[in-house]
Amino acid sequence: MMKKVVYTLLASILCINLLSAQKSDPKLDDKNNSSDENHWILSFGVNAVDNSDAKFEDLTNSDRWAFAKAPLYLSAEAIIDGHFSVGTTLSLNYFTEGKILENTSILGEDEGGNDAGYLAVDLAIKYSFNKSNGKSFDPYVFVGPGISHFGDYKTQENPTELVEAINIFTFNTGFGLNYWFSSTWGVNLNASAKWGVATEYTNHFQSSLGLLYRIN
Repeated sequence: MMKKVVYTLLASILCINLLSAQKSDPKLDDKNNSSDENHWILSFGVNAVDNSDAKFEDLTNSDRWAFAKAPLYLSAEAIIDGHFSVGTTLSLNYFTEGKILENTSILGEDEGGNDAGYLAVDLAIKYSFNKSNGKSFDPYVFVGPGISHFGDYKTQENPTELVEAINIFTFNTGFGLNYWFSSTWGVNLNASAKWGVATEYTNHFQSSLGLLYRIN
């Protein structure tokens, strides 16, 4: 799994660099020198994951959302023009005792179980309704592929059986909002739905809150 994650992350960075280099090519037309000039946005913060198999029901139930140990994410985004950008995100989380995963409850370490780790690498093509270097409020939508890893675990319903770890390819879509309180710094709120590709494993949700840093 780690090799797949590393390869995917490297490929993501390469794609973003190629797109960034193309945008900065001096042979392109003069609009490259406008206010939509290419720049990078880096982001880091916390995330929560819901894979309870409850779909859109009872979204506010805290037992559905994994948020433990190191619920962190890192992302890098390259602005292609004022409205479009491409980016990649690496996120980490854990389902701990009592959290609902696949409609079952995680068995904690004190009872002979273990925490189920979550690791994801996602790519996104994003459309910003306001120009990314324009107004303070910047709502957006996005689509893209990803890879998600769920670690092995035991359940309170069947404590003698180990549910094996699984890796799934996903198709992701969602929306979010950037709020820029200076030309360099901002905050981000993001929500995404992830559908498993060629797998019966449950689709899941992920939300995040983070800090933005823009490199012009």
